[in-house]
Amino acid sequence: MRCLECGEDSNSRLRYCENCGATMPEPPKGTSARAALRPSRPQRDLAEPAYAADILEEADEHSRPYVVGDAPELPPEDKTDPGQSAPTYDGPKWLAHVPAHSPTVLGVIVVGCAVFLSALLSSAGVGLLGTLLAVVSGTVLVARELRAAEQSPGFTERMPAVLMTPEAAAAATAVMGALALRSLSLGVLPLLMVAGVGLVAHDQYRKVIAGEDGVGVYFEPRQLLAMPQLVGLGGVAVCLLALFAPWGTAKLDLGLPDNAPVPQGPPELRVIATQRPTDDMLYSYGGGVTHLRGWDLPASVVVELALLAVLALLALRPEVERPSWTRYLPAGAVALSLAFAGLNMRLLPGPFVFVFGLGAVGFLAVQHLRAARAAELPLRQYEEAVEEEG
Repeated sequence: MRCLECGEDSNSRLRYCENCGATMPEPPKGTSARAALRPSRPQRDLAEPAYAADILEEADEHSRPYVVGDAPELPPEDKTDPGQSAPTYDGPKWLAHVPAHSPTVLGVIVVGCAVFLSALLSSAGVGLLGTLLAVVSGTVLVARELRAAEQSPGFTERMPAVLMTPEAAAAATAVMGALALRSLSLGVLPLLMVAGVGLVAHDQYRKVIAGEDGVGVYFEPRQLLAMPQLVGLGGVAVCLLALFAPWGTAKLDLGLPDNAPVPQGPPELRVIATQRPTDDMLYSYGGGVTHLRGWDLPASVVVELALLAVLALLALRPEVERPSWTRYLPAGAVALSLAFAGLNMRLLPGPFVFVFGLGAVGFLAVQHLRAARAAELPLRQYEEAVEEEG
């Protein structure tokens, strides 16, 4: 600051000029904002330990409310909240809202919708027995998928342990496939059924059939292409195809008299009182007669499963152990199928073609029994020789 008398610079903190001794002017008052004083804190008691002040300061900081957006975000390793939601799903979007995110569960849901709609619309569905088989198979598959995803533990723990094995899942998938084969026809519901079973089969094949731990290690399908297994394969194929052919006729109850007026015709126009031919489509709707396929007959699903079980037995590897009763399985399947054909025999192509294919399966059943007895004969002779020596 300069002196007003001599104009020399002097220290602004001095009240008198260092050169001439004149009185220095008053310094201007500052206008800048001073830093806010920190709130006074109570003085620490000398009797308290040194770390008590740090604890009180940390508690004071945590007691202050955070402003929205100012709260620090914890690192992922420090987030230990047990109530956190499940990890985000990063799989296919079409499985995002499916329980267990499983294609099998989605396929079972589609099959259930197809079965329900077929029963609701009174169309040719899988029948009562097929519906029960679909419910049981779907329950087994869904329970296994939920247990693998660790969901619904209360439901999965009530399931018997034997139904949660890979063998049970493979058998349920085979039953689903048999129901899809039985429902093949032109229509929306059969296509829906086939689509659902396709999802189940595709997902379960890689889970319980393919791989080193799958049930596929027990089977060798190429054995069916050798004789005499090839004869049985052809016979089963002929029998299943014959079930798509006509096996009988049914009279439709249209609720119309024989000489009803022409539909949508004027009331004055009456049909002449004569007997109409049954093949007159215009007046008699085909005579009210429709053909029944073999699949429409009772117990057709049981016959199908019995024939497919014969193929599964023939495809087993030789080293796989078989229960003693399996030797009678082909003969039992042939007897059951023959009884089915005898009860529904008509002068139509379906039953005769079915019996023809059943003859090939019967031939294979006889060969299977002979092979089983021939394998047991040396063992019996050895046991008898041991008893005589003893």
